Amino acid sequence: MRGQWLGALLLLVSAPVSAWAQEQLAPEERYILRVEYLWWSPQPQGELQKGLGGFDGTLLDVQSDLGMESQRGNSLRGAIRLGRSWKLVGGWTPLDYRGDQGAQQPFVYGTLGARVGDRIITAFKGNLISTALEWDFVANPGGYLGALAGVKYFDVDTVMVNADTSSRVAETEKLPIPVLGLAGRVYFQEWFSFEGELAGMTAGSRGHLWEWLFALRVHFTDRLAATGGYHKLSIEGSDDRDFFTLSLGTWTFGVEISL
Repeated sequence: MRGQWLGALLLLVSAPVSAWAQEQLAPEERYILRVEYLWWSPQPQGELQKGLGGFDGTLLDVQSDLGMESQRGNSLRGAIRLGRSWKLVGGWTPLDYRGDQGAQQPFVYGTLGARVGDRIITAFKGNLISTALEWDFVANPGGYLGALAGVKYFDVDTVMVNADTSSRVAETEKLPIPVLGLAGRVYFQEWFSFEGELAGMTAGSRGHLWEWLFALRVHFTDRLAATGGYHKLSIEGSDDRDFFTLSLGTWTFGVEISL
């Protein structure tokens, strides 16, 4: 009988306690769906190398050797709240960089050879798509701090053409990379919040992928905010005699809507 009374008491208390727990989130965090759109125009930095047979090929700088320039781009980020401490988060970052200039040095890239002055056209185009499950082990009216576990999918096409000889090399990389990370946000002075996120994974000598960002937001309402911050993406891959590294980082601005 005593156990039945105790069970009934716990049942009566659990409902208001659960509702009270939901109220402990910041007003801006009481959403079902959140979407953020970010504008950025990063200048690409990195190197490319493609061997052939027993030869390594020439290590090429994407700026000085290939003339790749910054392009206007965007990133889309989102979150679906699954509960007080659980979210499904994701993002999409397009990659679209092109270069068109005379060869600064003789070089070999796979089956493509170039002499000084040959017109080299390079295109690097693709997408970085990410999805992760986030567990906020700290969640209160002041903000949250959570752990991320998910996948970043790197899908990119690289084309290099020697316009003077008509030789070309094209290849596609599709790499699903498991990642771990941390994400957090702090609310202060009613109108502002600060967010930081770091996620990635290293595969030792075969490469790595790291993405991090921080942002300061001005909250006009609980559902609408303006964003300003910094976004950095670093990718490196190595396979036998092929090698590439790409680093993108610049200031961003955008808008966040919570529903």
